[in-house]
Amino acid sequence: MLNRGEKNRTFANMDTDSFYILLLCFVSGMTQCLLTSCGIYMLMKHRNHQFQRIFAFVLILHGICFFNNFVVLACRHQPYSEFLNTFLVIFDYIIVGGYMMFAVSLVFPNRYKIHQLLLLEVPYIIALLLFAISRNPMVLAVMQIYTLAVSIALLVYLVRSIKKHTRMLLDNVGDLEYFDLRWSNILIVLYFAFQLLWVIESLSQQSWFTEPSTGRNLLFDTLYCLVCIGIVLYVMHKLIHQQVFTLSPADECENEPQEPATITPQPNAGKPLIGYDIDKVMSEKQYYQDNTLTVQKLAHHLGTNRQYLSIHINQELHTTFYDYINDFRLEDAKAMLDSQNSENQHSLEDIAMMAGFNSYATFLRSFKKKYGQTPSQYLTEKKS
Repeated sequence: MLNRGEKNRTFANMDTDSFYILLLCFVSGMTQCLLTSCGIYMLMKHRNHQFQRIFAFVLILHGICFFNNFVVLACRHQPYSEFLNTFLVIFDYIIVGGYMMFAVSLVFPNRYKIHQLLLLEVPYIIALLLFAISRNPMVLAVMQIYTLAVSIALLVYLVRSIKKHTRMLLDNVGDLEYFDLRWSNILIVLYFAFQLLWVIESLSQQSWFTEPSTGRNLLFDTLYCLVCIGIVLYVMHKLIHQQVFTLSPADECENEPQEPATITPQPNAGKPLIGYDIDKVMSEKQYYQDNTLTVQKLAHHLGTNRQYLSIHINQELHTTFYDYINDFRLEDAKAMLDSQNSENQHSLEDIAMMAGFNSYATFLRSFKKKYGQTPSQYLTEKKS
């Protein structure tokens, strides 16, 4: 029989266990509700692109999978609890395949059909069925090694593809605001680090509710949930506005514009691809004020070929189309700031829009990068 002191310690341990379990349930439940709600919101309000729809479905599935933890809790004293926990851990890896589908769809929005992307899920489904039949715990270990290997390969491939995509954007669009994918570089690296932590956690712990009194699960899984929530909210913010830019077959061919502008070529012994002063035409016509300007649209305005114009800007002017256009916009914005007086007052936001910028934030970043100070600081210095 237990003496009074031993009984008190036993009850204290039970209270501590219950406390940790309740906290884990609360953290798990809150994360489940948030992920599911975000997925439903994305599916209802922002589903124009394939990557948005995939992300929404993965969020809903991820939220539902948090319910697994309550199943493990309810069955943790049953003889089949170890099998059930391992089965649910392998099932969770289907979410990993879903996030891989989303990442590939985001970087290559028009390249793969949904049935092709679903091939990323096949190994996880096979592993789940194999474990259900064989009950061999080695299935989970193999799945973890496979996931790490694929994650590393995908990390390298996507980061290189994003760099290539960014170069294409810089050579073809005058504003990257809603086309830029460089933000996802951080996300992809975070995903790999997160996946590594997930594997370490699943190797070191049998379930969420193993040895709850140590507090190890509570600390790790609270961190896991907080990181999940932070990443999801950040990605949602980006995806809501994310647009897709691709070169159409018409852009890629070398056809002349149907209605070329009338521009008198200047004699040039070097025989450049563009035989007139583009800078002068840009300043006179102010084509840069179009915030949707692309190299194809500008080539049409100038009466030349898209490829010729691109080569001229890259090789003869030694810049990108994006930087070339934004230099004109910044000079125009600076001229408007210089002309500010009591009779001619425009807000900085209006000046940014009139100069051709798609957003005030882009204008601020670009202005500070070129002139070393913000527009407000420039105005203050000019008045002093």
